[in-house]
Amino acid sequence: MGCPGAKAARAAAWSLLVAVMVLLLPTVALAQKPVTVHVIALDSDDASEDQADALTAAMRQRVRMTPSLLLAESNQSLSTLLPALKCPSRPDSACLQRIGDQLKTDRFFWGNVVKSSLAHQVVAEVHLWTRGKPEQVAKENFSDNLKDQNDDALKRIAVQLFDRLTGQSTQGTVVIKVTGAQVGTIIVDGKPITKLTGGMATIQVGSGSHSIEVQSDGYTGTPQTVNVVVNVESDLTFDMKANAVVPVEPSKPGHPKRVIGFVTLAVAGAAAIGAVVTGVLYASDSSTWHNYASGVPSTITDLCTSPASQAAYPTANNVSNRDACGSRSTANTVWPIGWALGGAAVALGIVGVVLVISDKPKEEGAPPPMALRILPTFGPGGGGVSALLTF
Repeated sequence: MGCPGAKAARAAAWSLLVAVMVLLLPTVALAQKPVTVHVIALDSDDASEDQADALTAAMRQRVRMTPSLLLAESNQSLSTLLPALKCPSRPDSACLQRIGDQLKTDRFFWGNVVKSSLAHQVVAEVHLWTRGKPEQVAKENFSDNLKDQNDDALKRIAVQLFDRLTGQSTQGTVVIKVTGAQVGTIIVDGKPITKLTGGMATIQVGSGSHSIEVQSDGYTGTPQTVNVVVNVESDLTFDMKANAVVPVEPSKPGHPKRVIGFVTLAVAGAAAIGAVVTGVLYASDSSTWHNYASGVPSTITDLCTSPASQAAYPTANNVSNRDACGSRSTANTVWPIGWALGGAAVALGIVGVVLVISDKPKEEGAPPPMALRILPTFGPGGGGVSALLTF
């Protein structure tokens, strides 16, 4: 048989336990009640509308997967709420308060997706507003080809944003400092993430090991591996070396005068050949005429113009009057041409030789090279050409 005092103590203990359970049950039930949250459709620019719609859907799916949250099924978008509530394009705290009142909620996600400065990238900036608490902000860059809410890569982006905004982050911070280069691109695991500005960059990456590289025009750096810890800031320093500049040999001075000189000599040669040919023609035709004329009395001077003379002397020294007169006419035509070609050949030859000889690279302080000037001259007795050589 037990002690009456012990039974009374046990009864009192059970009564106290029951009372405590009765008091705690409503609190436990209340703590397990999901919290309603809105995901307002993300705003976008013209180039990122599809990506914004896909990320909005992925964010809503992430909320549905969280037992402690209840997604408010709403199609409200930031682009319709802001003008309706007379808010600025970037909502301030008073505007966010009005949005919460309009949606009858104490918390909601909002933000935008716009084209990034990186090629083929967009940047998402998502906020979590909670009544009476500081607003949380998270950013992510991702490829502009992620336009499907069911894409695994886009789902990961949504998870990273959600976790960072709700304090369930799986990421750490890496602060990158670069010496040498001031601008460039930060590459994480082979993908461009953000820009390097002023030799500094800060990135958020998932926990674990990552390869980080800095790319900058004109500089070379060594990739580094960092082990990222959740909610821990890591520092990386890159020493970028300027690429060696390959010396460019100065271009050798050209020889325009020499080229012109050789061209001039070639023209002089052609003129000389022409002069020789015309000289041969003149000599042949003159010989034919003089051979004919030597067989005719010297008093006859109109052998080529008088029909009577032509009839009297149709042939002389086996040369016909017709052939003789034709040769004399040809000789009278070619002799001035021959003289002109010969004179041109001599003048151009002199000019060409001087140009070739005087074409030397000019050294600092060296006297000016020789120069030849060909000048025409005119006078009462006729014209001519004079050459002036300066050195």
